[in-house]
Amino acid sequence: MRLTLACLILLCAACTKPQAASDAPQAKVSSPMRMVDAAPANPAMRQTLYVPVYSSIHWGLDQRLINLAATLSVRNVSRKHPIYLTKVEYYDSAGKKLRDYLKGTGELGPLATTEFVVEQRDVTGGPGANFLVEWTSAATIDTPIVESVMIGQLGAAGISFTSPAKVLTAE
Repeated sequence: MRLTLACLILLCAACTKPQAASDAPQAKVSSPMRMVDAAPANPAMRQTLYVPVYSSIHWGLDQRLINLAATLSVRNVSRKHPIYLTKVEYYDSAGKKLRDYLKGTGELGPLATTEFVVEQRDVTGGPGANFLVEWTSAATIDTPIVESVMIGQLGAAGISFTSPAKVLTAE
């Protein structure tokens, strides 16, 4: 009896009309980062990060080039203090700067995250693209989590992976 009832409930649920995309609630993506006049004058911490970004990648035996969408994610893991982003620059495989994603200084509050996106149709970076990210903090804090997330599709195959930032110590 219980098995029959469970099957009936599953059948009824499967027969309901799926919600159309236009009827679905729309998530609004907005960055909690706010622009400020300047970073702290005497920061307790400062880092420059190199973040690999694969805006395209070679795939299969024929080494076909597949374009990927890439998101640079910057996560402030401090529960008390903001971080200040002073540089977010995007470079191509040859090391040529393509664009500045940040005009000025951005303040990212405690436990906040911001993203910078390279669209899938933007192939200017190539397989060796990268970001340089500079951040500072007025207090000694845990290092933010900074990584890139790439995603794409070839037919029915989905491609997704992440790439962590590397701290640059010498220039």
